[in-house]
Amino acid sequence: MLLWVIILTEMKKFRVLLIIVILSFSNCLLAQHSFERVISEPEDQIINDVIEDNDGNYIMAGRIKDAESAFYSGYIIKFDSTGNSLQEEIISPNESISSLFFNIHLFNNHLYILGSQVVTYPDTSKLWYLKLNLNLEIEDSKLLNIPNGRWFSYMNSIIDSDTNFVVTGYTTRMDETNNYNNDAFFYKLNINGDSIKSKFYTSPVPLHFSFDILEKFDNSSYFAFVSHFTNIFGTSGQRMILDKNLDSLAIDSIPKQVYDYYSPVYLNQNDILICGKRGAEPPIDYALNVLSITSSCQLNDYNTFKKGAYRDHPAMFNSVSKNRNNIYVGGTSNLDYYNPFWSTFNSWFHLVKINPDITTIWEYWYGGDAYYFLYSILATNDGGCLMVGNRYDNDTQEQERDIYVVKVDSSGLITWTQEILTDKPETKVYPNPGTNQLNIKTTSNEIDFELLNINGQVVVREMLDGNNSIINVESIKPGIYFYRLIDDIYKTVETGKWIKH
Repeated sequence: MLLWVIILTEMKKFRVLLIIVILSFSNCLLAQHSFERVISEPEDQIINDVIEDNDGNYIMAGRIKDAESAFYSGYIIKFDSTGNSLQEEIISPNESISSLFFNIHLFNNHLYILGSQVVTYPDTSKLWYLKLNLNLEIEDSKLLNIPNGRWFSYMNSIIDSDTNFVVTGYTTRMDETNNYNNDAFFYKLNINGDSIKSKFYTSPVPLHFSFDILEKFDNSSYFAFVSHFTNIFGTSGQRMILDKNLDSLAIDSIPKQVYDYYSPVYLNQNDILICGKRGAEPPIDYALNVLSITSSCQLNDYNTFKKGAYRDHPAMFNSVSKNRNNIYVGGTSNLDYYNPFWSTFNSWFHLVKINPDITTIWEYWYGGDAYYFLYSILATNDGGCLMVGNRYDNDTQEQERDIYVVKVDSSGLITWTQEILTDKPETKVYPNPGTNQLNIKTTSNEIDFELLNINGQVVVREMLDGNNSIINVESIKPGIYFYRLIDDIYKTVETGKWIKH
């Protein structure tokens, strides 16, 4: 009898081990895709949020400007996993003068979108609820009232354990002195779009912000991440605890004086990862300040990411994203704080892959040939990350932004990957664009040159012969490539983009 017990126990162990091996192997076989897309229309376009469906498609929600009326309409784009456009929808209700989408959720094979409509400006705005099927066909739409004289400027939302939407953000209104004033709000509605509870604050503080909300791990209450909510903590960020009726229970100061944008995600049942701008001890301004805090708002780990003297800013709506063991943080490098949307600067999407203790796995920048502004990132099911934001070229565009979408694999590779260059880069690769010959001038010694295609595959690798080298690239096809220079310990010391005609 004892022998049979031992045999059965060992068989169970073997089955468990076999299942683990199969799951691990299938995860390794999951294809990783990378792509770069610019969606260019005559109208100004913005994407605020993105989700991945069960088929690996990406569905993005935002707004697009009408060329004639100059008002906005709700905008949805659907891509497949390789970046091919599948569908595009512009939704403009007749009863509103302007509308837009802030958040998109996937639940029970349906899409739920939360946005706003301006019915009469500035008097009447509505919270807009939409339910769609996966073909982007509208199945339900509702408008929910908010106080008169306000309109939504920012919104983030979750689906809680009771299958309700819990929404936060801030509205804007004209105050008594005819200046713009921002006020935090909280709104709860059920999965069918019916209002349950709402709280709209009215504050004399013009920057009275709420950016994100997270349900407590035991489902008993909510954590709201706010800024300038109380003068007790000065200008630092704060975390409110709200009960299920959206009443405030307590408020704490965010460690390191970090504030704004946050994007909270759970690392485990006790620790929360957030990213904010500015503020630290000592202050590190204009950086991606990333920290993990406990449920009691105590500091665990902290790190900061920026490049030299450039100003870094967290992604506008979602700067932190986690999928299984893959954790990403994203923002904009060289953000123009004085002209944040139509700048003449060159800027970059800034993406960092980190460990749970906020140490760096890798850090890359994408863009640099125009003004780039990151709105959201999404850690994808294949282990990579998708970034979505805007690209604006002041030389060729007149206040109409294009949508820029970048999907990287788990190593951060795309069509091209570029470090922010110093004022005087050590290497010159020319002509660029070029044809069948590359000239490379560098001050570095004992350096290798690699040219990679859009799939991250090395197509040319040569050791540079002195400070001036010529490389024959006649055999490679026309297209976009990126290059990197590697030292004798295989450390990348410089990267850039090269185009073959």
